[in-house]
Amino acid sequence: MSDTIKKETEGGRLHLESKFMRESLVSKDLIKSAVVVDEVNIIPYLNVISVGGSSILDRGRSAVYPLVEELAEVNKTHRFVIGVSGGARMRHSLAIGLDFGLPTGGLATIIGAIEEQNALLMYSLMAKHGAVRVPKDHYTDLPHYLENGMIPVLTTNPPHHYWEKPPKRGVLPENGSDFGAYMTAEVLGANSMIFIKDQDGLYDKDPAKHKDAKLIKRISAQEILERDQEDLIVDYSLIEMLAKARHVKEIHIVNGLKRGLIVKALNGENAGTIIYKEE
Repeated sequence: MSDTIKKETEGGRLHLESKFMRESLVSKDLIKSAVVVDEVNIIPYLNVISVGGSSILDRGRSAVYPLVEELAEVNKTHRFVIGVSGGARMRHSLAIGLDFGLPTGGLATIIGAIEEQNALLMYSLMAKHGAVRVPKDHYTDLPHYLENGMIPVLTTNPPHHYWEKPPKRGVLPENGSDFGAYMTAEVLGANSMIFIKDQDGLYDKDPAKHKDAKLIKRISAQEILERDQEDLIVDYSLIEMLAKARHVKEIHIVNGLKRGLIVKALNGENAGTIIYKEE
């Protein structure tokens, strides 16, 4: 009999015994005591690959077709899911939503609709290689797809849908597709998280604006937060979450316009930039 079920000596009734029983779940002492040291990695062999919308997909055939072929080749040796961000159409839709006065949750939902379109585009190109479109309600089917050599294509945005909390400044959602992709990896206890961009990694400043920008090969999330760097290649909220990671304690950023870097990152090599949680 489970330790949480106690049998009374009188009457033979069963009672649940729980440390949360009759306790306030907002109690600071209770929250501190609610620690799990051996959290389960739900799909530990999973790799999550996020494809940039504006950086890759919006470039069209010249960038996407070679990437599709590379991912199909990588699927022979590694199991992964793909997320695709919104790109230029997402930004245009945000501008219209702002003009209409939509709240943060409404804007987040619009972004998600655009990413659904991009996910369908990516699925259409990769269907012949075994891709399968997987909506959020079917994430429990991921092990089945992966074990059978398929390539699930996900929508990672909006992570909080209508319930996106208002940001610190303005109304634009703070939690974008990068954050959503990372949280997918974190909650599933994935093996790796790789972001495919059109740059070699994270720079100390925007290389498109500054010719003297320097590539950062390896840096901690905590150091990025301390720097309060203006130009980041991934969502700031992702960096904040990475600093608190329990499963996926580093992310890889690689240049998807250069063939061969994805498999290097999947094999644990630093093929661009690694951002990690400082223990």
